[in-house]
Amino acid sequence: MSSYPKYEKYQRKGKSKKLTLYERLSLFYQNSKRIMKIANKPDKKEYFLVFKICGIGILLLGALSYVIQLIFSVALPIG
Repeated sequence: MSSYPKYEKYQRKGKSKKLTLYERLSLFYQNSKRIMKIANKPDKKEYFLVFKICGIGILLLGALSYVIQLIFSVALPIG
């Protein structure tokens, strides 16, 4: 089984049996309810940390694409 004893009740015992639509929706609802209980809204510090990480990623991708475009424009001049 799992090394997390509190999650054993969420595991299916008979994995060979295919779940019905009702059972799948019920399981989805139970899992969603569990996630909403433990989820929390990020505070200002966490929000700005994610914002900075995304901004740095966008800038790095932009710089990388600019360098690639510059290399190909010099290496393969058209005309």
